[in-house]
Amino acid sequence: MRPESSVLFRSRGEFTEAVLAALSATRRELLLLDQDFSDWPLDTPLGAELLIAFLADPAARLRVLVVDPEWLERRTARFATMRRRYAAAIECRQVPSSLASGEGLLVGDRLHAVRRAHHDFFRGRLSLGDAAVVEPLAARCDALWDESTPCLPAHPLGL
Repeated sequence: MRPESSVLFRSRGEFTEAVLAALSATRRELLLLDQDFSDWPLDTPLGAELLIAFLADPAARLRVLVVDPEWLERRTARFATMRRRYAAAIECRQVPSSLASGEGLLVGDRLHAVRRAHHDFFRGRLSLGDAAVVEPLAARCDALWDESTPCLPAHPLGL
């Protein structure tokens, strides 16, 4: 994909391609927002590989906002391993259900975005290298971050 591009997606496959393209373009700061991430390629071999490559940079930071963390907690073995391995770089927070819009977002370096219109549908837009489009989305995610609470500890406590 060329820099400063914007592409609509309308299917699960196109959504997956958009997420992988945005992950590939992101270098330092990644913020993810979704209802539960069950449809995202975070735990696929390629998705996990791209996330590990991103997290290999000591300056990289991954922030995850999720409305219902159960799916991420129980069904994402690769992502759970990443959370343990890169605990200092990954922070997960739960969005209050009263603030949930149903939208899914990926914001990378405040330059790249994948915006999924609603959790129930695979329609949205991939924007690469367009800070003017991405900044309002990033600002909204920052506000949600401030209203959310920590969840998904990297190391479970055993008693």
